[in-house]
Amino acid sequence: MKGFFQKDIFKKDMSRRAFWIAVVLVVLAKLAVSRFQMIWVWVDGAPIDDELMFRAAQSISAGQWLGGYDWLTLSKHMFFAVWLALCNALHIPYLAAGQLLACGGALASALAFAPVLRRYKSRFLVFALLAFNPAVSASFTLRVYRDNIFPALCMFFFAGLCGWALRWRGPLAKGLPWLGMSGLGLALAWLTREDGMWLLPFAAAGSLILLITALRAAMPLAQKLARCAALVIPFALLAAGILAFSAVNYIYYGVFTVSDFSSGGFSAAMGAMMRVEAGQWQPLVSVNAEARQLLYEKVPALAPLEKWLEEDEDLQNSFRNPELDDYQSGSFYWAIRKAAYYEGVYDSAQKAEEYWQGVADAINELCDAGELPSNGPRRTGTTPPIRAEYVGPVLKEGLHSLWYSLTFGGCEPYDAENLSIGPTEDLEVWENYLGQRTNSAAQAGTALPYYSPVQRLVYLGLEVLRAVYAVALPVAFAAAVALQVKNAAALLGDARKKRPIAPGRGMLALLLAGLFAMALLRCFMIAFVEVASFNIGTYAMYLSTVHPLLLLFSAAGILTLWKENVSWQN
Repeated sequence: MKGFFQKDIFKKDMSRRAFWIAVVLVVLAKLAVSRFQMIWVWVDGAPIDDELMFRAAQSISAGQWLGGYDWLTLSKHMFFAVWLALCNALHIPYLAAGQLLACGGALASALAFAPVLRRYKSRFLVFALLAFNPAVSASFTLRVYRDNIFPALCMFFFAGLCGWALRWRGPLAKGLPWLGMSGLGLALAWLTREDGMWLLPFAAAGSLILLITALRAAMPLAQKLARCAALVIPFALLAAGILAFSAVNYIYYGVFTVSDFSSGGFSAAMGAMMRVEAGQWQPLVSVNAEARQLLYEKVPALAPLEKWLEEDEDLQNSFRNPELDDYQSGSFYWAIRKAAYYEGVYDSAQKAEEYWQGVADAINELCDAGELPSNGPRRTGTTPPIRAEYVGPVLKEGLHSLWYSLTFGGCEPYDAENLSIGPTEDLEVWENYLGQRTNSAAQAGTALPYYSPVQRLVYLGLEVLRAVYAVALPVAFAAAVALQVKNAAALLGDARKKRPIAPGRGMLALLLAGLFAMALLRCFMIAFVEVASFNIGTYAMYLSTVHPLLLLFSAAGILTLWKENVSWQN
């Protein structure tokens, strides 16, 4: 026994072959688990979310792009519909495809840090931690919605840029695929959600740091310029993705845009309406009743919408908040789009674009002339203006969101209470297209979903795993923060005393700080949306990009400071 421990098996690394065998086993385990999970569907209950994406995917499969044009067709970034159609064409079950993509993002993240994780055991640990991330199998991923894939797409972006940053001194040909991966992840994430632009700070800051580092490097000028030029790749792929998606929308609908919700006339009109300030300000309400009344009176194009927004029972019941006795910010833009649809504004995409741009121009001119009370300069977008009153609540919600993510709140692996809703024949359409069963069978004499004993055993295992993560991640995160602060202090001390710093050590510290900062940015960005628009409570789905960032920061932040693990050759 003594000899056994003297071998110090914990310090012995795994072979490259063992690493890849272990990776395959993890992927197979994730796929096996996905077969026991069931999707949740509410037929006719999520017209602006799950159903919108599903109908668009069916249209793509039928060769009709996103389908016939109406007030919802271009309301969101729709790559997820393309993803669903691709999965259907390849006969890959929906949940299995999501797990494969998540495992791909986890593997890319682990290999991105290979230059500073010399041991295969460490790389596998990073991969496994990300692959088994409880948020990847959480109940919100069982919806047929874009947040099933959005975190993985973001991780391809982060992994690609980190992979290049840790290899930029090496052969250019070996580093370019990482920039390509980064750009592809950035483009697809952008085309999946309207808030994909939150990735730009990391892209911009990382590119600037890499640009300065390359220009200051001790290497021939031609090599410096080549590495600087290579940094264009992610942004070029982003532009190519946006242009390609916009071009297809133009071919089918006559408007060159990814979404008329996030750009163009409607975005400008919403920004203009939120400039108008009348009556007493109310939290969660960006365009209150007094402001709307002024708009009906001053802007002729909006006058026909009054009967729908203020009197129609359907819009009142669907979008108005009875507690506020008004439309809250996160609902008003849907209500006014539907009201405009009733008035024929959405007969065509061109007509809608011209209408909303005309509304925006009219409001802005009236505000600039002082004929409408204005709270600031011209603006575009559907996000409410930032106000001092929001600062305290956003800080509180942002910190709560960080802790909620660290402890994997809301990441239960199945829905114990809600059955899928809809006629059996409609649910079968979803099941057949997606290759997944719905949780539509009820327990005898109840309205609770039924799960088999084997399913419950699998779910119990996932719950135990979530409990372990919920305890381990806060501890690892705190340790990583402490170690990285200590490391940063040492780096600054060496710099002040002009001591030589190993090449790449400073870059690694900046990358880890950037990942941490992006996790915080996402927490506080979603906190603002919750406080100013949604008011639905902390929801793990919107924070699902935070979990992998926290896991990667914590794991890499600790392992890359282990002297037996680190190699500063690049």
